Amino acid sequence: MSNEEMQKELESLRLEVASLSNARARELKKANAEEELPPAAKSGVAETASVVEAAAIDVNDPDAVRTHMDNLLEQLEREIKDLPAVTTLAVFSLGVLFGRLLR
Repeated sequence: MSNEEMQKELESLRLEVASLSNARARELKKANAEEELPPAAKSGVAETASVVEAAAIDVNDPDAVRTHMDNLLEQLEREIKDLPAVTTLAVFSLGVLFGRLLR
C-alpha cells in the first residue's frame, strides 16, 4: 500500500468513526428521552454526548467553549462525588504521573 492509499483509507475510517459516533449519540438521546435511566447509565450518556458536543464545538466562539467547559466540570464533580476518595486520588495521581512522562 502506498502512502497516498493509506491516507485515503485513514480519512475514510475517520469519517466512518465520526458518523458512527453521531449515530450512537442520537440513539442515546432517543433512549434517554423515552425512559428514565438510572444515575450510573446517565453518566455514560452524558459522557458520550459531551464527546460528540466537543467535536462539534466552534473553538473561535468563547461562549460555546465556556459553556462546554462548564458542562464538563459539572460532570466531573458528579463523577468525583460518586467515587471513593482513595480511588479518585489514585486515578488523579496516575494522570499527573502519566502527563509528566509525556512531557
